[in-house]
Amino acid sequence: MNRFKMVTLPMSIILLSSLLLNACSDSTKNSNDSGSTDGPSAKNGKVTLTYWNLFAGGDGENMNEMVKKFNEENKDKIEVKALTQDWGQYYTKLQTAVAGGVAPDIGISHTSKLSELVTLGIIEPMDDYAKAGSVDWSGYNQNILNATVFDGKHYALPLDAHPFILYYNKKILKDMNLLSDDGKPKMEPGADGFTGLLSKVKQNAPQGVYPMLLSSSGEDPYRMWWAFYNQLNGPGLLDASGKKAVFNNEQGKKAAEYTLNFFNSGLVPKNFQDIGKAFQAGKAALMPSGVWFTSTLEATQGLEFGAIPLPQFFNKSATWIDSHTLVIPVQKKNKDPKKIEAAMSFAKWIADHGAMWAKAGHIPASNAAVQSQEFKSMPLRSDYLKAASDGVYLPNSPKMWPAKDQLVQALDAIWAGKEPVDKGLEKAVQSVEKILSQP
Repeated sequence: MNRFKMVTLPMSIILLSSLLLNACSDSTKNSNDSGSTDGPSAKNGKVTLTYWNLFAGGDGENMNEMVKKFNEENKDKIEVKALTQDWGQYYTKLQTAVAGGVAPDIGISHTSKLSELVTLGIIEPMDDYAKAGSVDWSGYNQNILNATVFDGKHYALPLDAHPFILYYNKKILKDMNLLSDDGKPKMEPGADGFTGLLSKVKQNAPQGVYPMLLSSSGEDPYRMWWAFYNQLNGPGLLDASGKKAVFNNEQGKKAAEYTLNFFNSGLVPKNFQDIGKAFQAGKAALMPSGVWFTSTLEATQGLEFGAIPLPQFFNKSATWIDSHTLVIPVQKKNKDPKKIEAAMSFAKWIADHGAMWAKAGHIPASNAAVQSQEFKSMPLRSDYLKAASDGVYLPNSPKMWPAKDQLVQALDAIWAGKEPVDKGLEKAVQSVEKILSQP
């Protein structure tokens, strides 16, 4: 486990000043606050919380609305000051803020990043605070919740799930009689059934319309491979020790071969630019992507589309998934139980109001939010709700992010035809294990 080094007094002053300036430059509102303030805060006993998040665009606007509503409902007890940090620097800044004793009172973390934060001692276990805050862990989707538990302790309160799903153009499929009466794509079950659907679209589509669009490099084909690997009952990415990569196996190869066949067969064009814009323009029948793309497509005038969980190609339903969670950063100075209690109240409120958050397309982690009329009345969300339970998270490893990046790069070589599947996966194993072996 890594530990932070002591800094001299002059350096700590420089660090604090830097954090304050950076928070000012990165935040979208309330930019006079960077980290936790001393004591219970404000007048008349009201607690003021600093909340760091990494939400930009529509997500950011949506979260700011939620914070505003929370503040209005709790105006005599709690005030939350939301600070939007730069996505690319967020986790580095959070680690630095904790080390410097100027951490925010509450923050956001991806589930896939929690293992690193726990190992570095960046975030607090929540169980004792959850009891005081009347948090009932059974009230959350258990697949989403389980990924936030380390050594039997809850380290995050889950906000959402954002799995990899399948979007489809209803008009294109309907014109080819490939849309079922329930408005879903008409296809035979299994991998062959899906390939058959793509082949029918290719044979009958107007010129300039593609059966499916999928990037031939980067995150999305890796997410597709991960979905297929888990549908094939792959034994996991790492062994029980967390030191050895085990995905160069029968399931890993079959998943890679099936993904590669999309490109080699011509059913999916290689090196296609602006996939999202092309789908919005009606240039493709199908497009796998994350649920975060839902609100963008909904805002596209004239686009008739649907969204469903990634189909079951192999032995079971499974897909790639990650989540946003709310965490309590460690306070190395002025740890205030009242602030932590208030932070837990805010986190629970945000999760309970997950239907507001679902406007962006995310699936709420709170069962109450999913069962609310507000969520049920939204189009599409219930159609792909099952993906939250089918999703398979990356294994808990403090080096998972850089290891995953090495895997993505190695898979890119396979999709580009630079490496055969078996050699490409073996290189991926070697690259991942090199990362895992680093101190």
